[in-house]
Amino acid sequence: MEPLDTFHALFDSILVQRDVDAFMKLWAVDADVTMWGSDLAERAVGHDQIRALAEGIARAQITFTWDELRVHDAGDSAWINAAGSVNGTPYRLTAILVRRRAREWRWHTFNGSVPDQG
Repeated sequence: MEPLDTFHALFDSILVQRDVDAFMKLWAVDADVTMWGSDLAERAVGHDQIRALAEGIARAQITFTWDELRVHDAGDSAWINAAGSVNGTPYRLTAILVRRRAREWRWHTFNGSVPDQG
């Protein structure tokens, strides 16, 4: 899989398939994996906290649409800057992906935000 394949797989697993286990398999095994959404309460560090956040996301009606995806591949790490919308509201995301022993891309950091429209 390429970085963008892993990027899209995360959203498909949780928002289409509603499969928390598949979602979790897309994360690196690192203890400090981080998922910060745009709301203050959407803050998770480590697999247990990310799983708890994912369980809520799997029950929610959320749709992401990406208008711009910029990928920078630096060998065993890559980052993706994404701009689009979540349920029609502007949204930005920076994703950091890493390759480990299996040479497959895995999420390390998800940092999302709703930009000020002012």
